[in-house]
Amino acid sequence: MSTLSDQLAVEHISPGCYRSVLPPIRMGDWASFAFGGNTLSVAVNSAYQTVEPSHHLYSICGHFVHAADTDRRLICEVESLKNTRSFQTRHIRVFQEINNGVRQLCLIASADFHILEPRSMVVYSTSPWTPNVQPTEHGLYSHIERLVEIKPIAIAANAGMEFGNQDSTSDPSSPSLKISAENFKIRGTLNTEAERITALAFYMDKGLAYIPASHSGYSLINASACTTLDFSLRLFTHEVDLRDWHLLESRTAVAGNARAFSEGRVWNGKGRLLASMTQQTLLRPRKGFSPRI
Repeated sequence: MSTLSDQLAVEHISPGCYRSVLPPIRMGDWASFAFGGNTLSVAVNSAYQTVEPSHHLYSICGHFVHAADTDRRLICEVESLKNTRSFQTRHIRVFQEINNGVRQLCLIASADFHILEPRSMVVYSTSPWTPNVQPTEHGLYSHIERLVEIKPIAIAANAGMEFGNQDSTSDPSSPSLKISAENFKIRGTLNTEAERITALAFYMDKGLAYIPASHSGYSLINASACTTLDFSLRLFTHEVDLRDWHLLESRTAVAGNARAFSEGRVWNGKGRLLASMTQQTLLRPRKGFSPRI
């Protein structure tokens, strides 16, 4: 059985071009296509291969263009846009070769790397919210749970003040005031910074597309389409050890026109915020769906 390190590994095939060692996996039993986090992680790992060890990923933003298939490997082209003493920027395209050598674009992104500065003017971190216990949907993440140990903690309401919502008259049942949380750590060994940050990117894509439906009290069987359109992963440190337990909290902020905007945040065991993933997702209802009043 492959490890997470195996699943995220890439090999160099030509200047600026890399290929995943393994085909991407599905997220769980409900998905027929590849897990987007696997596609994103190949982009992150490939970009890491092209920068100096002194530079560390702090931001990668982009769009999922087409869902990847699980029967073929991913190919990643990395273009260098900027190389300075402090920053290195890369443009990334991830695709798969389909019939007759035709390329199918899966993801496009820009990644920026930054040196470790000698001093900081200010240092602080927001704290996590602490909600109550709630189970997750069975089978949703079954393929990921082979690689990541997950302990669901909660889904809670009335967290608006913690996330800057000062309207005390807001409906406490509003999806935007609910937070899902879980503890997680990686199964297996991650030896390099590139592997550790790549693994974090892999994990942080999990579930954000489904938060708007679940926090509204709907199952995914009510949706005809549920997929991530764009993403922004921001890292606040490169010192990440995913062998230890970490905390993920996820919430959705706004939804309309069959799109929703959600965020996931990860803290380490000392309560330091390590990363934020924001995504805008497509969520279309099935024909005949009637929302609750």
